[in-house]
Amino acid sequence: MADSFAAAVRLASVRRRARRVLWWEHAWPALRWSLLLAAFYLLACLARIPQSLPDWLHILFELTVLGTAFWLGIKGLRAIPQPTDAQVDRRIERDSRLAYQPLLTLADRPAYAADGEQGAIWTQHVQRVVSSLGPLKVSLPKPAVTTQEKFGLGSVAAALAIAAVLSGSHSQSRLHAGFVPGVDDDSIPLPSVQAWIDRPSYAPGAPVFLSQTQQGNPIHVPQGAILNATITGTSGRPVLRGATSISHDRLDEQSWSEKATLQQTGTVTLKARGRTLGSWRVNVEPDLPPVVAWDGKPAPQKDDWRTSLPWHVQQTYGVASLEAEIRLPDLPKSRIVRVPVPLNGHPKDAKGEARPDLSSDPFAGMEVEGRLHAVSVSGRENHSAFVRFHLGSRNFSDPLARAIVALRRRLMLGQERPQQAADELKLLTQTTDVLALLAPLGLDIASLQSNAPEGAAEQVPGQLWALALYLDDLRRDGPEIADAAAAVRAAQQSVQQQLDHMQSLGDKGHTLVEQEELQKRTKALKDALNHRMQLLFQKAAQSGIMMPQSGTSSADPWSDQMQRLQNDASQGHGDEALRKLQQMEDMAEHMRQATPEDLKALAAQMKAQEEARAQRAALHDLVHRETTLLDHAQSRLSAARKAALPPDQQDGHEDISQMSTADLLRQLGMQPPPNMEQSASPKPAAPVDPATVAAQSPERRADHAFQRALSRVDEILGRRVKDLTGKPATAFDKAKADMQDARKALADRKDDQALTAEQKALADLSEAGKQMRQSQKSGGSGQGKGGSLSFIPSMSGGGSGQQQHGKAGQQGDGGDQPDAGDDDDGDEDRKDQDPLGRKLGEGQSGKDSDAHIPDRNARDRARDIERELRRRASDRTRPQGELDYLERLLKSF
Repeated sequence: MADSFAAAVRLASVRRRARRVLWWEHAWPALRWSLLLAAFYLLACLARIPQSLPDWLHILFELTVLGTAFWLGIKGLRAIPQPTDAQVDRRIERDSRLAYQPLLTLADRPAYAADGEQGAIWTQHVQRVVSSLGPLKVSLPKPAVTTQEKFGLGSVAAALAIAAVLSGSHSQSRLHAGFVPGVDDDSIPLPSVQAWIDRPSYAPGAPVFLSQTQQGNPIHVPQGAILNATITGTSGRPVLRGATSISHDRLDEQSWSEKATLQQTGTVTLKARGRTLGSWRVNVEPDLPPVVAWDGKPAPQKDDWRTSLPWHVQQTYGVASLEAEIRLPDLPKSRIVRVPVPLNGHPKDAKGEARPDLSSDPFAGMEVEGRLHAVSVSGRENHSAFVRFHLGSRNFSDPLARAIVALRRRLMLGQERPQQAADELKLLTQTTDVLALLAPLGLDIASLQSNAPEGAAEQVPGQLWALALYLDDLRRDGPEIADAAAAVRAAQQSVQQQLDHMQSLGDKGHTLVEQEELQKRTKALKDALNHRMQLLFQKAAQSGIMMPQSGTSSADPWSDQMQRLQNDASQGHGDEALRKLQQMEDMAEHMRQATPEDLKALAAQMKAQEEARAQRAALHDLVHRETTLLDHAQSRLSAARKAALPPDQQDGHEDISQMSTADLLRQLGMQPPPNMEQSASPKPAAPVDPATVAAQSPERRADHAFQRALSRVDEILGRRVKDLTGKPATAFDKAKADMQDARKALADRKDDQALTAEQKALADLSEAGKQMRQSQKSGGSGQGKGGSLSFIPSMSGGGSGQQQHGKAGQQGDGGDQPDAGDDDDGDEDRKDQDPLGRKLGEGQSGKDSDAHIPDRNARDRARDIERELRRRASDRTRPQGELDYLERLLKSF
């Protein structure tokens, strides 16, 4: 029973397979035209026919061919007849080679159907037939194909194979491009791509140029960098992935322009018509907010009305601005005082201490809380934590001034109404007999009335502060000095307003009209400061203190400061101009607070500084004279060597083939490596002509005497520097010893040794100048703790470099001496200026570089040296270290 059941199951499975085989045999006639059209389209794709058409025609052609094939296929499939059971059994019997068609028994029925014994017998008969069938099988489909059809099929298959072989590795891409319109295959050259990344404005630098096939490490760029790409040679629109697109422009029929911002790290891919034109791994450095914190606790400065605000900022690309926000504690909605903190450019990591004058603010003397607010050059902001501290305040000695300041504070903080303040001012006018105060106080009272013009009350706090300062000066120094100090403050405020106005106008603030107005106001400020300084000197004379004079520089010490301020304002450096104005305000306030002891210290500082200036002038002249001796020795030595050479070599140039490699590099302006200096063989001394050496004896004797005099000057100058600074200048002693060696060489007619000794003496004098300046800056010259005068600018002409250059060369030998105002303070201000006194550029490096265009002889000389270096690099007998260095060096040519 089990065997018959398994045989029945096997028979059913074979029947299903036979049914499918018969269906496929019947499907070939119905699908042959559809398959033929599909094969034709494949062949066309391999031959690049569809993709060579315009995209719209490609779509139309593909829809026509494949649509027709699809329609014919559906129509043919619907017409395929389903195989009958008899056809299935006959196919099984034929493929299994069964005799007498035994499967007919399975479909047959007894003549007399009955459920009794006769039905059971028939059932056993059927089971016996099924069991005796043996293995059944069905062969593969064998469609009825004619000879012509077989030839056609073979031709199509051969054509496809030949097309695939001819396409080679491009077969897959051609098929893909043929079935997907708007996609190019690999046979078409890739479009040309020019791609580069521009750094954002807050992180200036050179653009990063990209190649179509990136290799190596990822590209590091700041956040917000701009990716630019120009694609040429494609009609399809490029697609940029991995970046935020900004603009997409079509330049012409075959050219496109893409621009996108880089905001996150990843892979940026540029594709066009289904192909990758470029892929770049980009590491985007995030633009984080600046780190800002207090670098200590703010507090009033000792014996001063200013408040110390220590700060520390840090940001990867620089901090654009920093300000302190000050308010009363525990009152978030109270008045906020914003104090700008000056920065030196756009620092990336800096700390410092601001000392603003907040004594005029109503919060002065009160406990406040403040935080720092920093803004990076990219616009990111951040705040520090709040810190509580006291603001510095002024101590007024005049009772009426203290009352006015207290009234002003209550009025500004809203603790008193304007009408109440006006009533109090009326009472205060009855406590003074100073006629100069009655008119300003009356004007303030009128401005506080309810019927006053709109905005009049806003001027009252400033006027009250000026009256308080005037009263305090009047009580301490008298009316003349009080009037001069008031004039200085008024002029300072006028310059401040003009600078703010020019800065608010931007580029329009640099017009000639605005600069003339600034010049007029700075002249008024200079006159007021000069008058105040004269009164200061008169006060010192009345106290028996004689202030030293130093010519025109001390008669008008403010001119250079004013000129620098005007230059900064005219060139758009408003912050720098405001900083210089703040320095002048500090000096004016120091003059206001000066005591007799301060005047004595000032006199000592001026005297010490005048002595230091004279010493620098003497050192400058000493260097000039020693340089003259060096020129004489060099000239004599060159003449003697030239006379000793053969006539054909007396052309003024040394034979470069006889130079060492180190000397050749020095001729090119390059410094040879230390190992080359050590390995180079000592150069033999060039021969000299004895007759020429003897003929030069008179000049040599004169130089010997002159060198003796300079040695004596060096000794005296070193002693004076030691007396002034209290520190020995050892470089003067070294210079004296080298000068003695030069004298001995001159006496022995050895100009080469004299040349070496004089060069050492000049180096020693240069070092002596550095030691002298450092000692004077550290306070040894009597300039006090800060190294500079506190009440007036340093007696220097440092700011007017043009005037100094104009004076040079007009006094014979003394023309090379520095001006009387040649001071180091001027060097500090001039270090960021070009020779014309203008600010240097503010590129990524922050400095401009000078370029030197060599003349024709210098270029020819450089080419000769290059050829000699190449000749030596080809000599493989030289040391390997020297050969390696020469190969690296010649790569730059």
